Amino acid sequence: MPSTESPRPPPPPWLFGITNLSFGISGGYTSVAMPFILRQAGVPVGTIAAASAAVLIPMSYQFLWAPVLDVGLRRRAWLVLFAALSALLLGLSLFLDLPSQLLPFEICCVLGQGCAGLVSSCNGALVATTVPGAWHGRASGWLNAANLGGNAIGGGLVLGVTRYFGAHAAGLMLAILCLLPTLAVVSVRERPRLRRRPAEVFGGMLRDVWHTASSRRGWTGILFCLAPVSTPALLDLFSAIGEDFHAPAHTVELSMGYGSGLVTAFGALLGGRLLDRAHRRTAYLLSGLLVAVVDLAMAYAPLTPQAYVAGTLCYSLVAGLCYAAFTAVVFEIIDGADRSAAVQYTLFDAAGNLATSYLAWLDGLGYDYYKSRHLSGPAGMLLTDAGMNVAGACALGLLMLALFSRGHRQRQAA
Repeated sequence: MPSTESPRPPPPPWLFGITNLSFGISGGYTSVAMPFILRQAGVPVGTIAAASAAVLIPMSYQFLWAPVLDVGLRRRAWLVLFAALSALLLGLSLFLDLPSQLLPFEICCVLGQGCAGLVSSCNGALVATTVPGAWHGRASGWLNAANLGGNAIGGGLVLGVTRYFGAHAAGLMLAILCLLPTLAVVSVRERPRLRRRPAEVFGGMLRDVWHTASSRRGWTGILFCLAPVSTPALLDLFSAIGEDFHAPAHTVELSMGYGSGLVTAFGALLGGRLLDRAHRRTAYLLSGLLVAVVDLAMAYAPLTPQAYVAGTLCYSLVAGLCYAAFTAVVFEIIDGADRSAAVQYTLFDAAGNLATSYLAWLDGLGYDYYKSRHLSGPAGMLLTDAGMNVAGACALGLLMLALFSRGHRQRQAA
């Protein structure tokens, strides 16, 4: 039946800077506060790196259960529901004792971050279906500014409250902050869903996903998302190596909490503006090379608190550009999707999270490898990160040149 709702202007891109804050806050807790809390509890760096990688694994397979977001309830209702579950699980993790309850702690963090990932999927689907394509670059900037700015709240504020008021107070505050911003989504007007049989719903989704993935724009996009390029995985580990740079707790809190969140948010907003005017895949590769430049500079810098602050903030600025470029590329791939928007957005987002997960694991191995040979563990981690970003950028750049040359020859032949 045709919709009887009155026409309404599309939601402004900045609105999704509010609704996506929950995802950013949860990510800030698991990527910044969680490694620091584990290190303070006496957990080894290698185990912390494995835990950081495990937190990202459910998001890598999120496409398996993301179809629920495209059926039944409207996406804004699913968004609030999964935000509430994420708030409950992540808040509960701070009521557990460490290191004796390390396994339950990790389970709460993994499941809580998995629910938060579905909040991000809902936001991505809402942008794809309600925001005009000409605004997708700016929407990408706002989505990532909320994500990365939320890291300042979920990371720095949780560390500060834990240090001054205890873990229980921090857990309660974290639960409230993970839920409250999502209520702004009620102002988003969605088109009513058509009533269809389950076979029609999932059959149509599978056809849409296969059509996207089998197209050249789709399969090359999957390679972009899976490659270790424009993947700032060290944001999940920098708080764990503050001790190696002789940085005190308050320096780590300010640098990787508030400072990193503000700088990454600025980088994402700046990148969003630029991406509406630039070739998005080229910008994606260039941002990966910038990550490698910062890695190399920090790897050969002295192990001092000043080098730690400068390096982490520069890395955070480039990370903002990387995240905005990634999201803009995803919106470019799924442009025109409607009934399967959440599934397709989640599929490509999961590929990107898988790349971050395995690169964080490799970076941790680089730290342990150098440390076992009485060398600088942070340098090993940074050089591993730089090498993988450069390798990914070169491989994808050659692929783009090959496809461009092939298309040029075909046009000439025609």
